[in-house]
Amino acid sequence: MSQKVIPRVSVVVASHRPGYVGALAQALSSGSGNAEIIVVADYPVDRFAVDYPAVSWLCLDDSSISAKRNAGCRMAKADFLGFIDDDCIPDGGWIDTAVRYLDDHPDIAGVEGKTLVDTENTVAAPMREFTRLQRHGYRTNNIFYRKSVFVEAGGFDERFTVQREDADLAFTVIERGRNIGYCRDIRVRHRVRHNEKWDLLKNCVNRRFDPLLFKKHRALYRKHIGTPFTPAIGLVLFCHVLVLLALVVMPAVWAPVVGADATTALALSVRRNAHSRGGLGWVLRDWLSFLAAPIVLMTVLGYGSARFGKWLMF
Repeated sequence: MSQKVIPRVSVVVASHRPGYVGALAQALSSGSGNAEIIVVADYPVDRFAVDYPAVSWLCLDDSSISAKRNAGCRMAKADFLGFIDDDCIPDGGWIDTAVRYLDDHPDIAGVEGKTLVDTENTVAAPMREFTRLQRHGYRTNNIFYRKSVFVEAGGFDERFTVQREDADLAFTVIERGRNIGYCRDIRVRHRVRHNEKWDLLKNCVNRRFDPLLFKKHRALYRKHIGTPFTPAIGLVLFCHVLVLLALVVMPAVWAPVVGADATTALALSVRRNAHSRGGLGWVLRDWLSFLAAPIVLMTVLGYGSARFGKWLMF
């Protein structure tokens, strides 16, 4: 009787997009035979389990991305853990390349790969929102860890239910004196989602976890993130402040200052949509989003600061 082969890698996917996960499951199923694939979803998975039997499917009634990833990691049998998001597709050899890198660098805790944005089927989406994902940032849409390191770090902090859980884990590993490598040959392609029309404001709302990240890793937050305000939102905030000052100090110039404020937000919206085909509707929607973004962001940062007991504004 042959012994069952223990996989080298357990790939864990935390999914909340049933419309995207099938293509990822297909790509992973046809990849390395030296890996187990685990998908933890917050929606029914019976249909997917029939269509993709090579994947282990778990339905978890919890929208928290950290809780889903931790549940998947508890199921994992391999010594290496790989993470990818359900709206990404790995290049051929993704798993094998990561395994070789980790074998060749036994002293590192993990390795982050290169993310490329798939623009071939772009219809209407602000591309700047997605191209930011191509920058180095310890994101769990393309990263591998040694399971022993993951366990020692305590896994994902489940207080981060939506965002910053990946940075928190990486910062914890680094603060424990371990290094995380980077390899451009470990590549995934991030698909462009077309149905998140208020994504700018959604990302502002998700920044409510920045005070917790700052509380846990102040130095690394300053080094790698710096501020929750993007340059564009910071510029609009500055314009909003000028409007308030003009109203209080120089009411005679208030109207031109308001006009300049609105024009700045419009220019940022046009710039953000420069490479999309969404038309005027996307530009106007993002214009309103830019005008509201500083207010929304300051509000959620205040909420996060009160909730987690650490003030963070700039």
